Amino acid sequence: MVQVFVDKVESYGEVGKFLEKVFDLFSIEDCEFLKPNFLKFDHPENGCITHPEVVKSILRLAKEHGIELVVIEGGFFKKSASECFKAFEIEKFAKCINLNEDEFLEIEINGRALKSVKIAKTAVSARNRFISVPKMKVHHLTKVTLGIKNNIGFLKKPAVYMHPGIDQKLVDLLQFTKPKLTIIDGIIAGNLSEMFPKPVKHGVMIASDNVVACDFVATLLMNINPYEVEHIRLAMEIFNLKAEDIEVVGEIEPKDYSLSFTSRILGKLRI
Repeated sequence: MVQVFVDKVESYGEVGKFLEKVFDLFSIEDCEFLKPNFLKFDHPENGCITHPEVVKSILRLAKEHGIELVVIEGGFFKKSASECFKAFEIEKFAKCINLNEDEFLEIEINGRALKSVKIAKTAVSARNRFISVPKMKVHHLTKVTLGIKNNIGFLKKPAVYMHPGIDQKLVDLLQFTKPKLTIIDGIIAGNLSEMFPKPVKHGVMIASDNVVACDFVATLLMNINPYEVEHIRLAMEIFNLKAEDIEVVGEIEPKDYSLSFTSRILGKLRI
């Protein structure tokens, strides 16, 4: 069985207690990097980016376990990650690397849809040794953006080349590099749009050492059928994961999420 831990976390002041349970359930022994979702510089409670308190709490607790994590992220704009690192004082807690300013390597993926792609050199070093810390949000192209899609932050920008056949490409990329642990921030989640979301006070966090299972359960919490999220369905097929293989530790209390009219139109246009 694959375990996914779900817990009520009503405020960012309670994150530490949640993480203590996570670190008891899942090993972080081989983790060296932390990958948040800093899509852009934004107020942490707008539901767009991983809340910095989640990042700091993970860094603090990892350090107590003798592990110094390096924070790595690209972001939509060239300076997005750097702005977040500085404004939220994450640099005081760990070494931070803006992947958009890193050297990029052409990596052969040889997947069904993604044959090769430029990945930041540091992200290649972090392969299979990172903690993924996405925000729980909807997305106009992929319906949801969670742990699997968080890998896009490793790629050369602009990443519009990923849009055609994006669901299969995400799974191809996941076969190259996947997180050792996924911790999803759904305390204040993002509804209607990934770039300009309406914040939802969901009061939940999700964690698992299996990113596909973690995304599956997070999607249920968003009241969305995971089998209708193509990249999750494909990932379950390729990684041979079935719903009955997933053990949820905790209770699932869903809230309704949906895409705005504009997001739905952009999705249909594949923009």
